Amino acid sequence: MGVERPPTPVQVRGTVVVDVPIDVSDDNVARAAEASVLDLDERKRIVLRAIVTEFITTGQPVGSAHVVEAAGLEVSAATVRSDMGALEELGLITQPHTSAGRVPADRGYRWFVDDLRNAPVLDARQREVIEELLGSARDVEDLLARTTTVLSQLTRLVSLVISPAIATSRLRLVELVALGPLTALLLLVADTGRVEKHTVELPVGGDERDLDRARTMLADRLVGRRFGDVGAVLRLLTEEAPTDLRGIVRAVADAASDVREDRVHQVFVGGQATLADDVSLQRDELARLLQLLEERETLARMLEETVEGPEPGAPTVRIGGENAIEDLRATSLVAQRYRLVSAGSLGVLGPTRMDYGSALATVRAVSDELQRTLDTLAEHG
Repeated sequence: MGVERPPTPVQVRGTVVVDVPIDVSDDNVARAAEASVLDLDERKRIVLRAIVTEFITTGQPVGSAHVVEAAGLEVSAATVRSDMGALEELGLITQPHTSAGRVPADRGYRWFVDDLRNAPVLDARQREVIEELLGSARDVEDLLARTTTVLSQLTRLVSLVISPAIATSRLRLVELVALGPLTALLLLVADTGRVEKHTVELPVGGDERDLDRARTMLADRLVGRRFGDVGAVLRLLTEEAPTDLRGIVRAVADAASDVREDRVHQVFVGGQATLADDVSLQRDELARLLQLLEERETLARMLEETVEGPEPGAPTVRIGGENAIEDLRATSLVAQRYRLVSAGSLGVLGPTRMDYGSALATVRAVSDELQRTLDTLAEHG
């Protein structure tokens, strides 16, 4: 086995995209725990909802008097304090200081998210922004870069998108184009829209007619094959090619040697700058999170595994301690799958004190529009 080179990031309109290997069969990362169904009476539900909503908005502990006012309750602050004590015993809220109000615990956020899962929707203008930005994409790679942009713009959170697996996609087009007397460009286009470009150093003595013959041979043998099989097919073709074309075919095989089975995903990340303005993350938490955002293989695995939730076709939410990765314990992830030939995933990542309603609605709407646009590109591809 050769030494694997580290992935190289490429800048795409302010969005970082990088190829990473990912083993989707790796189940060492524990699945997020599901919150227990709690039988809360109506007033406790109102109190908990008010505490979560107010803390998300202000970032300050919420007192009983403020809950009475914010929720419009016709009871005393003392009654609400009693309800808050019961909610604290259930592990739904905590009291950071003796004289302070309450803040949501991870379990409280979980209850809140499960309570509003089907409610949030985007307004007409937000949906127009999504349709305009994604609908004008030139190709799949451009579309996925735009997806990270619109996710981070609408949520003010970090956006994450992983492409469908390239190794399981199939070649739709193979081109070998002369760039000069001794140089050619090999283009490999997948049925997902992904394009691989490789510079080929041609042997001395060939001509344009030889290049055309080699192009035809490559197309005949590679179109329809899995992307992950390209290297093996080219190595075999090197031995089978006519003697006068073996030099060209060998040069193509050498140029495409880095098309490997384990290069399965591209990871697009956007909106990292929004973290700098977020006061809910401690300095050390922010530093660890920014470091993690550079570890694209970890991000891809995390996103791939997170979206394998119990509700197909709906966003999955992992809150705080539900995340298996230690450096994500102060954050929440809202993610959803999309599909083009094979599955890809998208989501947003931010502090646990995020606007879950907005995040859920945005991820769902962007995923739906992404899927529609992908289907359109496939029809016209």
